[in-house]
Amino acid sequence: MREKPASPAEAIASVFAWIGISAVTVFWVIPIAVVFLFRRFLDPDLRLAHHFATRCGRNLIGLAPGSSVQVFGEENIPADRPAILMANHLSYVDVPLLCFIRHQFKWMADVGLFSIPFFGWAMRMAGYIPVDRGNPRAGLRSLEQAKFWLSKGISIFIFPEGTRSQTGVFSKFQTGGFRLAVTAGVPVVPVVVIGTRQLLPRNSWIFRWGIKLQIRILEPVLPDSSDPKQVRALSARVRSSMFRAYQQHLGEIRAS
Repeated sequence: MREKPASPAEAIASVFAWIGISAVTVFWVIPIAVVFLFRRFLDPDLRLAHHFATRCGRNLIGLAPGSSVQVFGEENIPADRPAILMANHLSYVDVPLLCFIRHQFKWMADVGLFSIPFFGWAMRMAGYIPVDRGNPRAGLRSLEQAKFWLSKGISIFIFPEGTRSQTGVFSKFQTGGFRLAVTAGVPVVPVVVIGTRQLLPRNSWIFRWGIKLQIRILEPVLPDSSDPKQVRALSARVRSSMFRAYQQHLGEIRAS
């Protein structure tokens, strides 16, 4: 779908939206920091910190002019066991949008995000996991952190493409998250994000109006065994199901 050109009114509204986004982020860092500082007594698994972080994300989406959010398929997230949630990655808006999923999870995200003032600090204090793709040793530490949270019954959220799509078409999926699912014996829950690229296109700071954002949570895919040889087949199955859902529902994002 061709990106909608920005209008002067959208540019002006976006200035105020970014000011609001900065203020909201600073506001929510405070309760997250309190929980983090007293986590030994209040919240050892940082579940409350995640709750505050997702509240922040939902508030940020609320500042995007004229947008609306629909979530489909939350019943597909297992209630009795952790899982690895995987979403396509189209825009900076993806992370706050996915905060509309009301489920305990820890993000695995690029290490660069954790250095952003306030936003990155909140991610670190919520127990989220930085991933440094250029440092194999740090990558192993990240996987160990993910296994730790899975052992606590807390799901992990990953963008298997590793970075935002340049074109809107799904990029090649990296296999690390699927290997983690196989070795940990947990299901992969595919999550399809629709509309964020149209709301905030790549290389733009201007929000477009009238975009219907969708999150579609698909049925979980359970690894057949713990055999590492099935990792690529599992990745292909998940990517195929996500791409079909994305293509099917892409035309629904423009508000009437």
